[in-house]
Amino acid sequence: MRFYFFSFPCRARLALRWAYSMPWYKCSITGENFPGILVGINGDVGFYTTRFVEAPSANEVEPLALSNLKNEAALTLPEGIAKPTNARVFFENIEQVDMSELPSQKPGLVFFIMGT
Repeated sequence: MRFYFFSFPCRARLALRWAYSMPWYKCSITGENFPGILVGINGDVGFYTTRFVEAPSANEVEPLALSNLKNEAALTLPEGIAKPTNARVFFENIEQVDMSELPSQKPGLVFFIMGT
């Protein structure tokens, strides 16, 4: 009996979370002028990536996605390497998507050499 009593509120909370979940957004992102040391080359590199962000509104997507990118291991500079002052990130496209469109794994980064 006790198990049923505690399990019902848990199920109710899960149902409410599902019913009132925030929308998801698909972000097409381009980065430019990042140090090539990130991928083991000399010179600057850029990257393309797609990220999916859950946000209360479309206005809050960019700051959340940018914060997530800053914490990604692939974009973390080795200790002793100064952060570039001219690195930039551009949001090429942001669109709301259905949860069924979310990938099972986070998409990677595609790097390119700047100026090519």
